[in-house]
Parts: sequence; C-alpha cells; structure tokens
Amino acid sequence: MLFHISAQHDHSTCTRVLHGPEAAKSGQAWVEGNDAVEVIGAWGHPVSHRSFAVLKAGTFEDVASLLEFHLAMGPVEVLPVSDNVQRRKDMGYWGER
Repeated sequence: MLFHISAQHDHSTCTRVLHGPEAAKSGQAWVEGNDAVEVIGAWGHPVSHRSFAVLKAGTFEDVASLLEFHLAMGPVEVLPVSDNVQRRKDMGYWGER
C-alpha cells in the first residue's frame, strides 16, 4: 500500500535549529525506511520546515511507527493513495489516448 506523507514543524521544534547540523543526521534517518516501510521518495522544503514523502508499507501502523518521532515536532499527515499509473496499466489502457 502506498502512502503520501506531509510533515511540518517550525523553528521552535526544528532539530537542526535547536541542536545543529550534526543532530539533523538522526532526525532524517527515517528517509532510509526500515524493515516494514520502504521510502519511495522524500523531498523537503527547508524554508517552510516541511517534508513530503511517498512510502510503501503493509499497514498504516507501520508508517505511524516510522514517523512517531515527528509527532512532538508538528503535524504529520498520512494519506493512503493509489498508484494511478499501475492502475491504468492493470486496466489495459496504458498507451491508449
């Protein structure tokens, strides 16, 4: 199952601002995923302290566990999404206009 993630914090909870660039290493370790969650892609907009990602996992709980550290920093939105490219291929429409 695919999930779209949007997570935001601000300067008052930012690991990098509070503890320096070295601390940001551990704060961004989630982008490597874990045994239950594959990170398809992760992007950031540093100016707004916002991150976006697409993850693949078996359950919502697996995703929530990976991102639990962020809950004290700011809001995290986890949305299950469909792979529309794969869906079109599965329906036999790929290449048809």
